[in-house]
Amino acid sequence: MMKRQESMNCNFDEIISHYFKNADYTLEAVPFGLTNTTKVIEINKQRFIIRIYNSHIKTIDGLELESQVTAFLHKAKASFKVPIFLHTCNGEDYVVMRDGSLAAMTTFLEGKLPQLSDMDKAVKFGRLVGEFSFRMSEFLMKKGAYMGISFHKMYNIHPLTNRDSVKSFFANLPFELTAERCTFYQAMITEIDNSHLDLEVLPQQLVHHDLLIYNLLGESGKITGVLDFDFMGMDAAFMELTISLNHIIQESSGSLDLIEAFLQGYGNVRKHSSIEFGYLRLLTQIYFVAVLHFYIGQHYAGAAIESPFTFMIDQFERNISWLAEHDVQIQQLLHKYVMETNTDHSK
Repeated sequence: MMKRQESMNCNFDEIISHYFKNADYTLEAVPFGLTNTTKVIEINKQRFIIRIYNSHIKTIDGLELESQVTAFLHKAKASFKVPIFLHTCNGEDYVVMRDGSLAAMTTFLEGKLPQLSDMDKAVKFGRLVGEFSFRMSEFLMKKGAYMGISFHKMYNIHPLTNRDSVKSFFANLPFELTAERCTFYQAMITEIDNSHLDLEVLPQQLVHHDLLIYNLLGESGKITGVLDFDFMGMDAAFMELTISLNHIIQESSGSLDLIEAFLQGYGNVRKHSSIEFGYLRLLTQIYFVAVLHFYIGQHYAGAAIESPFTFMIDQFERNISWLAEHDVQIQQLLHKYVMETNTDHSK
């Protein structure tokens, strides 16, 4: 354990040397950062985030896209803040370490985990998701540029995930999973494969893919920060709403009042077409399957995934059942609050 700690400190020494010369620093643990190795660092009475990226998840292309997106959002003067990449002494946004790992330092954002305990908070969460989605609809991708992770490419979500590795995972489960859960997963995959809905007809844009309360910061009753851009990628624009809607279904135990408040807040700043509304079930299925496939990839990378995997597949089944039961109400709410009109210039 001591050797591992010394090695980790050496890694941080190496990173810091690219940003500061002969600087004294202290490191603190963070309550997030399960995918990457993340710490809060204090130098000269200033705090920053320092991160060593998971080699299976983050590439140089991905880091450069994240840097471009966060810089764009910072300049857009959005109602929320995002972590900004610090420049190294050589003017780079990141560090390639001696062992090939990627690392970076970003600004530290103050705040606490927001809550979804009442209507006002649900409205604010919806407004945040809507504003983020609208801002990203204005981000122009350069032709031929790296476009990040698309969740509809479910077998490319992790470098160790493909059709064969997924099949092998379920054939040789590393932990107990009920036959009902396995059957449910297979039914969802089959339904996705047999769907005649064409995702290409939907408006596409960069999507955060993880706009959950756990990746947000709040202060004084407001949502003030957005974190964790690891899964940013080009996808159906409606996917952002789909993911956050499923999150509030889970967090509110299916409260239609809080869900309506969320959609009202979202619709104040972002609109969609009725065609997109028809894809809610399919995009929900794609989202959950993509996350499950990500965990399978993490399993093959050596991570312990039993707890998040079983939680996610349970949530998947509950949400699919809930959406089927409340389809009429949800479609009515989408048309009431999120429906674009001929005079609506939202994208």
